[in-house]
Amino acid sequence: MRSIITLLLGMAIVPALGAQAAKLAKAATVITPAQLHHTADSLPRGASRTAQLGGGSGYTYALTQRDSSGGVERHADWTDMFVVQSGKARILTGGTIDGGKEASPGEWRGGTIAGGTTRAIAPGDVVIVPAGTPHQMILAPGTRIAYLAFKIAREK
Repeated sequence: MRSIITLLLGMAIVPALGAQAAKLAKAATVITPAQLHHTADSLPRGASRTAQLGGGSGYTYALTQRDSSGGVERHADWTDMFVVQSGKARILTGGTIDGGKEASPGEWRGGTIAGGTTRAIAPGDVVIVPAGTPHQMILAPGTRIAYLAFKIAREK
């Protein structure tokens, strides 16, 4: 008899807990190509433009367009991930920063990269720059690149 009561209680409690957990879960975010194109078209002209698309606990994501090379960067606590949408560039990563300055805690800007590796990137490429790695996006004159940029917090 006890096992039947336990079974009946379990059958009543488990679905209720599942329904409660479902209420707490957030819906997925879907950004369509049409929405990305609309966002890209709304960005003002300039050397580098970024539209923040969203974020959460420990991450952000944005759409970036560049018409010129970026500066040297190093983020102590953030991994950068780029998904190239259009255009082409070269990404210089690794090595050490010569002459850069800490612009804010853990964020280095400027200078040059010594001993890094350069790779060509194009549409469809996914670039992952681990936290603490110097990097620079380099564009040839007259070229453009658009990419989704995700920043993911380093685990502590």
